[in-house]
Amino acid sequence: MWSKIKNSVRTLCLILGALTLVCLLGLICFAYINSNTINIEDDTYLTIDFSKPLVETEDTSILADLADETPLQYTKLLQSIEFAATDDKITGLVAKINVVDLEPAQVQEIAQTIAKFKTSGKKTIAFSQGFGPFGHGNSEYYLASFFDKIYMQPHTYIGLTGISIEIPFIKNFLDKIGLDSEFYARYEYKNAMASLTDAKISKVYAKEMEEFGKAMLAEIKSDIVRNRHLNDTFENIINTAPLTAEDGVKLSLIDGIMYQSQLEKQLKQDGAQHFVDMNDYAAGLYPNSGDLPTVAVLNLNGEIKDGKTEDSLDSGNVIAGASVVEDIEKIKELPNLKAVVVKINSPGGSYNAADEIYFALKQLKQETNVPLIVSQSSYAASGGYYISLAGDYIFAEPMTVTGSIGVLGGKMVFAGLWKKLGINWSQIVLGDNAGILSINHNFSAKEKQIFNRSLDDVYQDFTAKVAENRKLTKPMDKIARGRVWTGRQALKLGLVDELGGYSDAVIKALELGNVGKNQDIKIVTYPKAKSFTEKLSSLIAGTGTIKAEKIIEQSGVDIVNLKLFKRLQYDTVMLPIKINM
Repeated sequence: MWSKIKNSVRTLCLILGALTLVCLLGLICFAYINSNTINIEDDTYLTIDFSKPLVETEDTSILADLADETPLQYTKLLQSIEFAATDDKITGLVAKINVVDLEPAQVQEIAQTIAKFKTSGKKTIAFSQGFGPFGHGNSEYYLASFFDKIYMQPHTYIGLTGISIEIPFIKNFLDKIGLDSEFYARYEYKNAMASLTDAKISKVYAKEMEEFGKAMLAEIKSDIVRNRHLNDTFENIINTAPLTAEDGVKLSLIDGIMYQSQLEKQLKQDGAQHFVDMNDYAAGLYPNSGDLPTVAVLNLNGEIKDGKTEDSLDSGNVIAGASVVEDIEKIKELPNLKAVVVKINSPGGSYNAADEIYFALKQLKQETNVPLIVSQSSYAASGGYYISLAGDYIFAEPMTVTGSIGVLGGKMVFAGLWKKLGINWSQIVLGDNAGILSINHNFSAKEKQIFNRSLDDVYQDFTAKVAENRKLTKPMDKIARGRVWTGRQALKLGLVDELGGYSDAVIKALELGNVGKNQDIKIVTYPKAKSFTEKLSSLIAGTGTIKAEKIIEQSGVDIVNLKLFKRLQYDTVMLPIKINM
C-alpha cells in the first residue's frame, strides 16, 4: 500500500517538475522573442530611477532571464552615461533619487560621471520624493547635488543628517548561551572579532571609527558645499535635518517644489520630446568587436573564498580563488591584449585565496607583458587590498574603504553550551596538535603559541608585499596593524596612486598599453555571463538551489545586519561595521 502511494507521489512530482520546466522554457523563449532594441529619437531625455537595483556583475542565473527588468550592471551605467554625453540625440538626463542602495564610493563614482556628462552642455535634473527614509539621506542628496537642478515633491524631507556608524557587540549574549570566542589579531586595529570577544567598543576602536566617519563626512561636505553654493553652514544644516522641502528651497539645497507629473510637463514645454529609460538605452549599446586593441576587465566582487564558484539559480557574490584563476588563464589567451583592468569590490576573506589570485595576476603580467590597472570600488580592504598589490597602478574613490592590512583568526568554543545542554564529548587525539581547531575546547598553551605564530607569518608576508609592491619606506606600523583608510587617506599614505573610478582606470590602461586616444577598442569582461544553454543545463542537472534570503527579507528580518556577521568567518576580513549615510 505505502509503496503504491510513494510511487504515485513520485510520479506526480515528476509530472509537476516537467510541467514547470516546460513553462520555464516557454517564458524564457517569450522573453527572448520579445526583446528588442529601442529607437532613440532627437531631443530625448534619458531617465533613471536610482531606487532600482544596480549590480556589480551580471546575474549568471537562469532566473535573470525571467525577470521583468534585468538590473543594470554598474559599469554599464557609467559607460552609458559617458556615451550619452557624445550622443547628439540625447538632450539631458532626469534622475529620480529617493532611496539609493549603493555604497558611498559607488555613489561618488556615479556623481563624478554625472559631472563629466554636464561638461557636454546637456541638462541634468534630479527629482525626489524625499531624500532617504526621513534620515540617512546623505548619499541620496550627495548624488543629487551634482545635477544642475533639484526638485522635490511637496511635504517631503531631506535626510541630510550626517553619518552614524553602528557596530554590533554580542559577547554578553554568547556568555548567556555558553559560547566562548577565542580569536587573535594582528594588531590592535584589526577589530573584526571585537564583536564577538568584547561586550562594548574599546577606546582604540571608537577613535578609529570616529576618525573614519569624519573623513567620510568631510568628503560629502566638500562636494555639496561646492555644488550648491550653500548660504548656510553645512554643520548647521545637518544638525537641523531632516529638513522639509520648503526649508530646502530657503537654504538653497533644492531649486523648486513640484510633483513628478509637473516636472515632466515643464520639461516638455522646454523642448523635451521623448523620454527613454537608461536600462533600454544601455541595452542598445553594443561593444566593439573584431580584431581591435583589447582591454580585459576582471570584476572581483564579494567576499574572498577558497575553491570554485558554486552554480545556483540565484548565486551570491563571491570571489572564488580557483574560478578567478581560471578566468585569468583565459585572459592570457585573448588576441591583441593591450591591458588588464581589475575592478575590486571586496571587504576581504580567505588569505590563501587572496594570495592565489595575487600570484596569478603577477604571472599574467609577466607572461603577457601588459599593464595591470586596479580600480578599487566600495571596498578593497584586507584581502581585497592584498589583491590590489598586483597592480601597476591603483585607483580608489575618495570614499573607498581600503587598507585593513592585518590578519585575524581563531575559533568559537562550544564547551559551555554543551554543558548547558548536558552533552559530553570524548576526544581521542593521535598527535599533539590534532585537536587544535576543535570547537569543544579552548586552545591549550601550546596550541595558542602555534596558532599565533601562524598569524605572525601571515602578517609579515602581507606587510612585506605591501612595502615591496608599493615601494614604501615609511614604517609599516603607521600604515598597517589593521587600520582602515578612506581612498583619500590611502593616497596620502602611498597605498594607492590616484583618486578616480573605473573609467579613469580604463583610460590609464589605454595610456600604459600604448593605445591611441581616438582608437576604437574592444573591452572583454570576466567572469563571463553564462549562455542560455549553460544556464539551462545547470537547471536540468538539478545543481541550482534558490537562496532563502529574499524570503527572509520579506518576513521582516534585517538581512543587512545579519550579513555583517557573515564576514566573521574569514581570516583577513574587514571589520563588520554598518555605515549609515
